[in-house]
Amino acid sequence: MAEPVLQVKNLRTMLDLPGGPVPVVDDVSFDVGVGETLGIVGESGSGKSMTALSIMQVLPKPIGRIDSGHILLEGIDLVGISEQKIRQIRGREIGMILQDPHTSLNPVFNVGNQVTEALQIDNPGTPHKTLLARAVDTLKKVNVADAERRIHAYPHQLSGGMKQRVVGAIAIAGAPKIIIADEPTTALDVTIQLQYLQLLREIQDETGTAIIFITHDLGIVANLCHRLVVMYAGKIVESGTVADVFGAPSHPYTEALLKSVPSVDRKLDRLYAIDGQPPALVTNRAGCSFAPRCPYVLDICRIQEPLESRGPSGGASHCASCWNIERTT
Repeated sequence: MAEPVLQVKNLRTMLDLPGGPVPVVDDVSFDVGVGETLGIVGESGSGKSMTALSIMQVLPKPIGRIDSGHILLEGIDLVGISEQKIRQIRGREIGMILQDPHTSLNPVFNVGNQVTEALQIDNPGTPHKTLLARAVDTLKKVNVADAERRIHAYPHQLSGGMKQRVVGAIAIAGAPKIIIADEPTTALDVTIQLQYLQLLREIQDETGTAIIFITHDLGIVANLCHRLVVMYAGKIVESGTVADVFGAPSHPYTEALLKSVPSVDRKLDRLYAIDGQPPALVTNRAGCSFAPRCPYVLDICRIQEPLESRGPSGGASHCASCWNIERTT
């Protein structure tokens, strides 16, 4: 594996709700190397975005907090550092593309103001005219048509897809070492999605930027990511290379996610769906969180949390937290 630029170790993030603290990220660990793309997949509410917000230290205040664990950026622990220092890291070291472009842009500033602000982090004292020219070039990189004119537009004058591309431009403007992309293609049509993903590949090839790609789309994971982690109820239930996990899914939840993807090679009367709903995180449940929905559940699954085991693919990094990897019923 490439040398880790980011290491997340035993991260536990809490939301302090009226009924008590709730773990929304629970003992999560993973690495991402220089020039590597790590995919994070799972249903809504599985903890993907909260993991990203924890890395960026932008948890909802005052209820969100990191309870324990470490977030190491090239060996420097970001947990517990001052707000002033983390502000110097955001944008310059770690960029983030949020999933909702409508709330990511400030409605009272035009596109040029918001992109040049990101550029100014690495170029203090540079004349505004120079920064504006660089902002135009950055917008062109993310395929914003007529960038010279769009630079003066306000967010309400842009379509959803155009806003998403502007958000991407802001994220890459500071040439960060890591880009966290949280559902960045949600607002884009299929053609623009492909262009956007190609852009991320090109940036990665040119700069060695590491990418953490959060998505529901397993097709994107298959084509873009080197490794992936599968999250459920705030925990990582399976991890490994894309080839290992897709070729030999070890956790029943991963297997179910892959079955849910329609295939042009198979004619089905009805699309596969995972029965039940993800657990409410406020519920204290013994054993495996997926047990109520699992077709392979054993008695031990309901009473004891599973240990991490090596996946059947034989891959050195392929692991899953399941008592029934061999799939006995």
